[in-house]
Amino acid sequence: MTTQTGSASQLCEHGEVLAACLDCFAMPQPLAPKKKQNQRTTKSPSSDNDLIAPLTGSLDMSIRVSSPEEVVGQTLLTARTFPHHLRRSGWVYLRTADRLVARVKVKKVVWQAERSCLGDGDDLGAGMCLEVDPKTWDDSIDSELGVLAEMQAQGYRYLLAQDDAEIVHYSGGKPVDMSRFEEDEDEE
Repeated sequence: MTTQTGSASQLCEHGEVLAACLDCFAMPQPLAPKKKQNQRTTKSPSSDNDLIAPLTGSLDMSIRVSSPEEVVGQTLLTARTFPHHLRRSGWVYLRTADRLVARVKVKKVVWQAERSCLGDGDDLGAGMCLEVDPKTWDDSIDSELGVLAEMQAQGYRYLLAQDDAEIVHYSGGKPVDMSRFEEDEDEE
């Protein structure tokens, strides 16, 4: 196809005005390339193709483990659901039945084809994991949960580690009022 440039109308290879040539219109036209859709981030990914939302919370958290010795030093921790309140570079504490025993700084949430349960050895299949900074593992933590142990038996539990090493536990987005537990102990 040839065209004349600089003139008011362009001619095709048939010598006709390009916009009016029936032969040119009958020829297959190249399809316009499809615009690439922007991939949205999600907090509920279903494959490794999904972009996982960054951590935007303001708290640290604890995860119950059966065997802390098997978990300390790993680079990935199993996440059963997206930790909505976990802050970026926040601490993830390992929780046993009655104490916090270790902690590590979290980097981000990632997708893994195979996940093993935290110290249980069970394969949970594909899903989310917490990628942690292995240089930040601290297994010298020993914080008794006390009256909170039963309340924190399962799932994620949010907390906030203060600069003075004090740990404030959260429930329902608010700090747990420890004075209500002290009143129960006084009555006994």
